[in-house]
Amino acid sequence: MAYRLSWIESAGGLTFPKEEKSSMRKSMRKFDYLILGGGVVAGYAAQEFAQQKRKGANVAIISADDALPYERPPLSKAYLAGEKEAQEILINDPDFYSENEIEVFLETRIEKVDLDEKKLVAENGQEFTYGKLLIATGSQVRKLDVPGADDEAVFYLRWLDNAQAIRQRVAESKRAVVVGGGFIGLETASVLAQEGVDVTMAFPEGYVMERLFTPEMGDFFHSYYSERGVTILPKSTVVGFDRHRGELTAKLKSGDRLHTDMAIVGIGAQPAVELFRDTAIETDDGIVVNEFLETSLPDVYAAGDVARYKDLIFDTYRRVEHWDNAMAQGTHAAQVMSGKRQPFEHLPYFFSDEFDLSWEFWGDESDADTTIHRGDVAGGEFSTWWIKGKRLVAAFVLNRPEAEGKVAQQLIRSQEPAPVDLLRNSSLALEDSPMLA
Repeated sequence: MAYRLSWIESAGGLTFPKEEKSSMRKSMRKFDYLILGGGVVAGYAAQEFAQQKRKGANVAIISADDALPYERPPLSKAYLAGEKEAQEILINDPDFYSENEIEVFLETRIEKVDLDEKKLVAENGQEFTYGKLLIATGSQVRKLDVPGADDEAVFYLRWLDNAQAIRQRVAESKRAVVVGGGFIGLETASVLAQEGVDVTMAFPEGYVMERLFTPEMGDFFHSYYSERGVTILPKSTVVGFDRHRGELTAKLKSGDRLHTDMAIVGIGAQPAVELFRDTAIETDDGIVVNEFLETSLPDVYAAGDVARYKDLIFDTYRRVEHWDNAMAQGTHAAQVMSGKRQPFEHLPYFFSDEFDLSWEFWGDESDADTTIHRGDVAGGEFSTWWIKGKRLVAAFVLNRPEAEGKVAQQLIRSQEPAPVDLLRNSSLALEDSPMLA
């Protein structure tokens, strides 16, 4: 695409021009700091390395993508809606990389790693060695393994190319089926409905975001989407796609058929660890790292979607697929690699925008034994608080006073007993409690 070519040219040669690639295929490049992956982690790690400006140190990013590091949240929001263009979602301006002497190798796919020799080998034969390596390979979308899932009108949303293809298809579509009731399902259904597309959401769970939402929250979102023209089909499993006289049909396990012009599948992701499965690096639902984001091998780090890290707030290991975590870990990993060896302590955080709603979530609700709804759930002005024993472990806030989000973060981090009676009384302002002074 023309805009990608302009990024490369304006940055003073961030990748080798096409006519020079053949001469570089067997070359060896050595870097003090090498980032494998060109997503959010890479963009923010690059910023931190630039700020460190370690004398004589060189940094490179190796990316299989053909675009410079960009923000991922807009792909299912502002970019998909046509409110932003590709250049507007870049993490750093193209000139940033050349000005800070950070080399970026786009469309460069690594096929082999030799961690003993600290070497990566690309498909084109080029070799890279490193002093320290940051693995930021992210995650890959889970594919729907059903007949017809390879139809040209069945889309997944992970990369800029995916979002661009969906945008083009939406412009010529009147109907869409969204498979999945999670983040991607909710966000894409919202955008498509606002573009005038007749949207049907189908998912096997009992309500949207079932792993996070309570049934009351699920009821609110169901009603909210239905009022805006989205058809919600819970407990519905898509078992295949087929075409008849050019028309795409999604087939449900129930036997029902959904006639559509396109489908978007959002059924989760899995960590991109294939390169490291048979190496000395420990993997377990991702690449395992300690509180310093260090892997089981010296000088090798991991961050973002691919990293299963030690969560110091909850004293457990977890892997988080969200922009906030990737941004924070990318920055922190670069600091540790540069000599600032501080543990990574970060409260898990998620946010989402759908229609005119914007909500936030902090913590981990998975082991909670008590749930409190505060405010008007049916009216869409509420917060939800999850408690384990006496400790607040998670909170969700939608259209509530800003102080509630601040109090939630404070309580979760402090691990102090939660003021249950206060939380249950929505008429009392949380910030006025002497317990929280």
